[in-house]
Amino acid sequence: MSALGLSDDILASGLGNEGASSYVPQDTVCDSKACSGPETIRLCDTESVPDFFNDEIEPTVDGNYMEYSSSKEFDSVNNPVPVQESITVENEGPEIELGDLFCEEASGSASLPPEVLKLQKKEKAAQLSGGHISSKIDGIWKKGDPQRIPKAVLHQLCQRLGWEAPKFNKLPGKVGGYSYAISVLRTASGRGKSRKVGGLITLQLPEQDESFESAEDAQNRVATFALYRLFPELPIHQLITEPYSSFVARLEEGESLTEVENSVETRRASFVDSLLSADNSGSTTSMDIMNNSHEKLEKSLVQEDLNSASNATKARRTNNYKEVESAYLRQEQEKKSKTQRYKDMLQARGALPIAELKGDMLQLLKDNDVLVVCGETGCGKTTQVPQFILDDMIEAGLGGYCNIVCTQPRRIAAISVAERVADERCEPLPGSDGSLVGYQVRLDSARNEKTKLLFCTTGILLRKLAGDKSLAGITHVIVDEVHERSLLGDFLLIVLKNLIEKQAADCIHKLKVVLMSATVDSSLFSRYFGNCPVINAEGRTHPVSTYFLEDIYENLKYCLSSDSPASMKYRTPTKEKLRGNPVDNHRGKKNLVLSAWGDDSLLSEYDMNPNYDPSSYQSYSERTRQNLKTLNEDVIDYDVLEDLVCHVDETYPAGAILVFLPGVSEIYMLLDKLTASYRFGGLSSDWLLPLHSSLASGDQRKVFLTPPENIRKVIVATDIAETSITIDDVVYVIDCGKHKENRYNPQKKLSSMVEDWISRANARQRRGRAGRVKPGICFCLYTQHRYEKLMRSFQVPEMLRMPLVELCLQIKSLSLGHIKPFLMKAIEPPREEAMSSAISILYEVGAIEGDEELTPLGYHLAKLPVDVLIGKMMIYGGIFGCLSPILSISSFLSYKSPFLYPKDEKTNVERAKLSLLTDKLDGVNDANEGDRQSDHLVMVVAYNKWANILREKGAKAAQNFCSSYFLSSSVMYMTRDLRIQYGNLLADIGFIDLPKSFQAGKMKDKLDNWFADKTQPFNNYSQQSSVIKSILCAGLYPNVAATEDGIVGAALGSNLKQSASLATKGRPLWYDGRREVHIHPSSINSSIKIYRYPFLVYLEKVETNKVFLRDTSIISPYSILLFGGPMNIQHQTGLVSIDGWLKLSAPAQIAVLFKELRLTLHSVLKELIRKPEISAVVENEVVRSIVHLLLEEEKPQK
Repeated sequence: MSALGLSDDILASGLGNEGASSYVPQDTVCDSKACSGPETIRLCDTESVPDFFNDEIEPTVDGNYMEYSSSKEFDSVNNPVPVQESITVENEGPEIELGDLFCEEASGSASLPPEVLKLQKKEKAAQLSGGHISSKIDGIWKKGDPQRIPKAVLHQLCQRLGWEAPKFNKLPGKVGGYSYAISVLRTASGRGKSRKVGGLITLQLPEQDESFESAEDAQNRVATFALYRLFPELPIHQLITEPYSSFVARLEEGESLTEVENSVETRRASFVDSLLSADNSGSTTSMDIMNNSHEKLEKSLVQEDLNSASNATKARRTNNYKEVESAYLRQEQEKKSKTQRYKDMLQARGALPIAELKGDMLQLLKDNDVLVVCGETGCGKTTQVPQFILDDMIEAGLGGYCNIVCTQPRRIAAISVAERVADERCEPLPGSDGSLVGYQVRLDSARNEKTKLLFCTTGILLRKLAGDKSLAGITHVIVDEVHERSLLGDFLLIVLKNLIEKQAADCIHKLKVVLMSATVDSSLFSRYFGNCPVINAEGRTHPVSTYFLEDIYENLKYCLSSDSPASMKYRTPTKEKLRGNPVDNHRGKKNLVLSAWGDDSLLSEYDMNPNYDPSSYQSYSERTRQNLKTLNEDVIDYDVLEDLVCHVDETYPAGAILVFLPGVSEIYMLLDKLTASYRFGGLSSDWLLPLHSSLASGDQRKVFLTPPENIRKVIVATDIAETSITIDDVVYVIDCGKHKENRYNPQKKLSSMVEDWISRANARQRRGRAGRVKPGICFCLYTQHRYEKLMRSFQVPEMLRMPLVELCLQIKSLSLGHIKPFLMKAIEPPREEAMSSAISILYEVGAIEGDEELTPLGYHLAKLPVDVLIGKMMIYGGIFGCLSPILSISSFLSYKSPFLYPKDEKTNVERAKLSLLTDKLDGVNDANEGDRQSDHLVMVVAYNKWANILREKGAKAAQNFCSSYFLSSSVMYMTRDLRIQYGNLLADIGFIDLPKSFQAGKMKDKLDNWFADKTQPFNNYSQQSSVIKSILCAGLYPNVAATEDGIVGAALGSNLKQSASLATKGRPLWYDGRREVHIHPSSINSSIKIYRYPFLVYLEKVETNKVFLRDTSIISPYSILLFGGPMNIQHQTGLVSIDGWLKLSAPAQIAVLFKELRLTLHSVLKELIRKPEISAVVENEVVRSIVHLLLEEEKPQK
């Protein structure tokens, strides 16, 4: 009867004096004979149930299903809706970034009448906030708390009851898998007749032959079974994560109900009948559709078998509820379709090219599980296809079942598209009451239980899969912009393909997948999904004319001089970076007159463009041919760019100009040249607008504004403007043909940002940005020969050029099997060495062990949406009592440095950094010269000062502080949000306990201040710079570099020795064990000549013309000894080598002590990570001893 919301206690009120307590099956702990040994006892004896649960239990609610309330107390409340018609749906939890995002309940009560919604809220409050159960588990779980893994919940319950911690015992004979039994030693409780006997209980799964791929999964599975057996009154399914919550449902489904007497069932059935018919004369709602639906629902309930514990009955009740909702949504849709505003919007939507294909697309989607929609830019696919599906389901009377998730590659796209779609549907803003549209991105959410169409980033959907591998409740997944071939996008396609194949094998056709792109290689994706159908949509009808570089030269009568950087004749001794150079308005004019007269000077073979083909340019002038012959195509010619923008502004009709450049420095180089030109001085300069992902959202929105009459809007953008946003008034596009890509070399284990040519697909996308409102023009700063013959058809997928560490960790977290076999299922699998490199790093960090088994550390790292090294650093920061500074460092490293570098201000920025460190580290008493040798500590000081000023003096004073110290205000605010998010995530996995007064996503100022509170145990040593830098080492190792003094001679090698002898300016050279490396010029350590220690740590290593280390901190030998790699002690020489290449001097006795201490520390940390709830730093002797050693090392030698 629990599915009706009727507990046995409530039913007893209608059965006379024959009261019945909550039913507990009287079967044994395990049905198999293997469990019947002397150590296995009967679980559900009267004596074995803790008095903790002895009181009457209020009825629990399964949030997945519609429930009915029939208590007499509730019946007496004066409600406008009869009690038997009341419908409740579990309330959603708080806005955690990625968890509990797409529950089926979320779509359960869309747009219901106010009376029903009001009644829902009352019942939700009664079920989830009050009652005995909530008081029993107070401090362990409360409404809105995220679900936790079963092991953690079981441990907390045992701890609450004073029982010993559960012990897991591996069962023998499980070949190729894991299976465990669990033992719980309970203590006796109570006195006299109420005394409850304790004792040892041993449990194992009923299906003894069942085994699991990982030890973690097997232990959580048996812990789930123990929770189900030991605490039958608790709503276990609400406390624990998927897939274990579903396992509880299966256990309930298999529970035998035959022990219930038929006579009791008959009396219960008649009692329910009386409840359902009690209020036939009650008041009714005013809407006929709801009346009819409720009457239908009531009749079906009376006719159902009252064995409501079965999932089949629950499913029928859910379906009935969804039918009510579907009918209501269809009625609302019909009402809306009669309004003039909606009719006008439908007419505008119908003019989009994609509208012609609506019928075909919907039919193909009904007949197939996967559909590829390929549409040119402007056809309307992103906004219309999700609405086609939603409208079709509502009109078909299936709106209640509809749950569409549409992924976008970028946050700005998910938000802007959701807002646009809500506007087109004549609905309020996404997430508002009355809107079926919502969005969910990192750190921002606008959705509610009525949301039927959710736009989100790809990562959000992947995190949903961690809790629900079958995506239960989701009807459609739409993956937009698949042509971008992002790392997460390709990963999502593997998961969706596996899910579709599993559905087909089980003869279940539930989830539908739509892949959308403007320039997708449709045949590639169609083949990957079993030759699924492809539907093609034409773009906007406005034509776009294309001019290539040879045409631009001809029209501008442009002459490429020999001293232009874009000329092959140009000579420069070094490659100078654009950033940091003053604006240079000097143009290459050497031999300009001679060139105009026809310079006949011969070109050497070295000075000729290797891609120049004279036969292709017969019809062009001699000047143009000479330009193309001497052109260095790898260099952007800012002179011709400036001339072209001015030429368009001067000679072409009104319309915005969109210029594509590869990076931020290139954007500001062109903007500075234009600002300095005569054409764009004065008011016109206000409409020279940059557009890139680093801009604040407010600055990004400026590109959508309309300029005053007679002023041209010029937008200079990175490839963010290719697909993520559409600017309607752009008529002219200037495409430099370049972009920047992050590429990873698995052999060198370093990333490099490379400027490279775009693909033809990218070029078509950029061209499509023109002509949105009228015929457009695209100017390509590359030749037609390069476009047709040299450019790749499509860009290189990120999976083939990006590090795979985080992706591999997620594969293990999602229990998707071994890493390499899974990734080999990708549409274009990564290289073997890239996968091996990622797996190697996971072993080094300690995230996996043995046969790719996920460790407790790895399990927690997978929950943190950061680089694994940063995640490890955060966990260690909490254990070692310096959480607040580590949260700041982690946020900056995950996002970006807060420091700005204006032109000609490098020296002033360095002074600002030093002045921040001149003051003591936020009250630190051990500030010394060593503290000045850390970029990470500079970030900590900057954030602490900014946060204090913001709290005490307000936003304007904080802005002034940022201006004085060359800090980005927007980065500081983002860092605050990330600190709160990361702190909440650490709380979710049990490392810290958030105060009850704080709710996730609310009271940001107070919550951030709480994380910074020095009186909290996790901040005991937050003012000790030596501890902070040691935790940096613990997290970032093996990202270590050393000077010659810190390297074993053999490891230095002949090449490194030779370079060491060439050290100049009195500064030591640094090495990473393989090669010479350099501290990045932006680092505070780049200009230092004497370092306190010969070791430093870093996060990122980037190769340009040299290998640079970004964001470095000098670290102590003790940090290396404690947190470094394998240690080798040379007793005779008194030297210690770490990882075979780092060298430290230490007496053998001290070295041996450190080795033993390291082993002890490792075992302690492993236990603390396995059981984070006991990780209070003040309670651990080993951790305190380590901290004491680190503090002693920093003291000046006497």
